[in-house]
Amino acid sequence: MTSDRDAPPAGRIAPWEWLGLAAIAALAGYFVATSWLRWPEPLIDFGRELYLPWRLANGAVMYRDADDLYGPLSQYANAALFRLFGPGLLVLVAANLLVFAAALAAVYLLIRRAWGARAAAASASVFAAVFGFSQLTRGNYNFATPYAHEATHGFLVCLALAAVLMRWVERPTPLLAFAAGGLLGLAAVLKLEILLAAGLVTAAAVAVRVVQRRPPAWRHLAPWAAGAALPTALFWAYFARHLPAGYSLALACHAWLNVFGSRAFVTDVLQTTFLGVDKPWAHLVEHARCTAAALALLGALAGAARLAGRTARAPARAALAVPVLGATAWLGWSAVDWMEIGRCLLGLTLAYVCFEGALVWRRAGTPAAAPAEVRRVLLAVLAAGLMARMPLYGRIYQYGFYQAALAALVVSAVLVGEVPQRLGAGRAARVLAAAAYAVLLATGALRLAAHSQAYLRAKTFQVGSGIDRFYAFPTAMEPTAELVRLVSEELRGAPPGSTLLVLPEGEMINYLARLPSPVAPFFFFSEATKGGREEEIVRKLDEHHPDYVVVISRDLREYGVARYGESYGQGRRILEWVAAHYQATSIYGGSPVDTSQRGAVILGWRG
Repeated sequence: MTSDRDAPPAGRIAPWEWLGLAAIAALAGYFVATSWLRWPEPLIDFGRELYLPWRLANGAVMYRDADDLYGPLSQYANAALFRLFGPGLLVLVAANLLVFAAALAAVYLLIRRAWGARAAAASASVFAAVFGFSQLTRGNYNFATPYAHEATHGFLVCLALAAVLMRWVERPTPLLAFAAGGLLGLAAVLKLEILLAAGLVTAAAVAVRVVQRRPPAWRHLAPWAAGAALPTALFWAYFARHLPAGYSLALACHAWLNVFGSRAFVTDVLQTTFLGVDKPWAHLVEHARCTAAALALLGALAGAARLAGRTARAPARAALAVPVLGATAWLGWSAVDWMEIGRCLLGLTLAYVCFEGALVWRRAGTPAAAPAEVRRVLLAVLAAGLMARMPLYGRIYQYGFYQAALAALVVSAVLVGEVPQRLGAGRAARVLAAAAYAVLLATGALRLAAHSQAYLRAKTFQVGSGIDRFYAFPTAMEPTAELVRLVSEELRGAPPGSTLLVLPEGEMINYLARLPSPVAPFFFFSEATKGGREEEIVRKLDEHHPDYVVVISRDLREYGVARYGESYGQGRRILEWVAAHYQATSIYGGSPVDTSQRGAVILGWRG
C-alpha cells in the first residue's frame, strides 16, 4: 500500500512537466489538423445539432417547435452562440474544441492529483490520440462534431464535478456543496447517462465521508439541494413563458423523463443492441473472458518487470529489459484487438473500485485520510458510471468516445502511476514495469490512430460551403454526401418562408437549405411513428403542410425496418399522405426507399 507521502503533489506544475504538456498539446493539434472538417456524417445526427440551435436562435421553442431526445441545456447554449456569431458549423466546431481543451486539461489535472504527473501525461495522451477526433466507425462520435452535444458537455461537467467533490471530501464547505449540487443539476438537464454518472460519483463522495467517520454536515444539504434544483428551475421558468406550467416542468425534466416514459430501451432493436441486452449471457461471458485475459497480460508484464529488476547487475537488467519491451511492443501491435478493448474496461474499472475502496475502508478512522486513494476511488466510480449505458457491450468506438473514455484513462493511469509502485521490488523493476505499460498503451494508440487516419483520408467530397463546409466520402464509396449536397443546393433557392419535411430523416438538409420543418419531430420511423404517433404526425402535417418534401435514402435495417414505409407505424401513412398531396419536381439517383439503391426525390405541394 502506498503511504500519504507517496501521494502526488497538488501544487504547481513542475518545470520539467511543461515539456510533456507541450507534447500533449502538439499531439492534440496533430489529430485536429489531420481530421479537419472530416468529422460529421452528411445526413444523420449532427444535422440535428446544427438545425436545433439555428431554430432556437430564430425564436423557436424547444420541444414545441423542434423536438429532441435529450435535455435543453446544450441546444440553448449553442443557440446563444448562433445568436452571437451567426449560424455555422465552424461556430460549433470552435466552441467544441474549447470544450475538448477544457476536458483535456481537467483529465490531466485530476489524474495528476490522484496518480502523479507520469500517469497524467500517459492518460492525457491516450485521450488526445484515441478519444478526441478519431473516426473508428461511421457516425458523429468525436468531440468536434458530436452526435449529441449533451454527451461532450456532460463529460466536461462530470470532470468538473469530480474535481469539486475531491475538495469537498477533504474540506467540506457550504460553497463546495452548492457547486457540487449545481453541477449535478446541470447533468439533470443534459442526458440520463450523464445524470446517472454524476449521481453515482456524488453518492461515492458521501459514502467516503461516512466510511471515514466524518459524515456530511446537515447544513450542507440546503445549498447542495438549491444548486441541484437551480438549472431545472430556470428552464421550468423559461418554458412556462410559452407553455402551461405543468407541461413546462416536464420539458425541463425531459433529459430523464423522456427515457423513463419510453419503452425504446426494451423494445427498440438498436437500443437493446447498444446496451448488450439482446444477448446478455453471451456478452457477459465475453466481458468476463476479456477482463480475465487483460488481467493475465498485465500481470505477466508486471511479473517480467519484477524478475528483471531483481537481477543484480545493471548490464543484465538492461539485457532483460530489451526483450521485455520488445515483446510488449509486439503483443500490442500484433496480438491485441484494440478495437474491442472496451470489452474489458468496465470489468477492470469495477475491480479497481473494489480494490481501492477496500483500502479506503481499511484506513477509516486513521489520522491520515489517504487523499490520493479517495481521489482514485471517485474517478474510478465516475468512469464506471459513464459506462452504464453499455453494461454488456463495452466499446471505445461509437458512444464509447465519451462513455468509455474515462475508464480507459483511469486504467492507463493505474498501469503507469500505481501498479509499478505496488510491485514491492526495486526502482529498476518499477521503471521497467511503467515503461512496459507505456509501450503497450502507445502501440494501442498508434494502431487505433492508424485505423482512424485511413478512414479520414478517404473523406474528400465537399458538402456545404463557407462556414458550413465539411468533407465526406466520395460518391463511388457512398453516394449520400452527393445527394445531400445536390438537394440542399437546389432548395437554397426556395422562396423565403418556405418549409421542408425530410423523410425518413435529414435535418442536415433542413439546415443547409435554411428551411425549417413545419412539425417538431426530426425522424419519422421507429419509436417516433409507433403507437399511433404516425397518425398524429399526419394530422399535424394536414394543419401545417410543408412547401417541399424530400425523400432520401436512409438504411433503417439496424432499426428492424427493411424498407421505409413498408408498414403502418413505420412511415407508410406519411408516404401515402405525401403521395396524395405532392408531385416530384427533381429526382436524383435511384429509389430512396429501396435499400439496394441510393437516391433522393424533391416533391412540391400540389394541393
